Amino acid sequence: MIGTHLDSLVANDDGVRHDLFSAARQLQRIYALPLHSLFQLIDSLERRPGAIEDVPLGQLLAMIGNAEVAR
Repeated sequence: MIGTHLDSLVANDDGVRHDLFSAARQLQRIYALPLHSLFQLIDSLERRPGAIEDVPLGQLLAMIGNAEVAR
C-alpha cells in the first residue's frame, strides 16, 4: 500500500522513484546504529541551529554517514 501511494506521488517517474526509495533506505540506516553513534547523531542535530525539521535531507544523510564512520 505504501509503495503504491509513493508511486502515485512521484507519478511513476523512474528517476524520482529511485531517488525517493534510495533516500528512504539510507534513512533506515539509523536503526542499525550502535547507541554511541546514535547519541552522537542526536547531539549533532541538537547543536545545529534551527529546527530539526528544517535539516535538508542531504545534510541529514551526511550526518548519518558521519555517525556510522565514528563507530
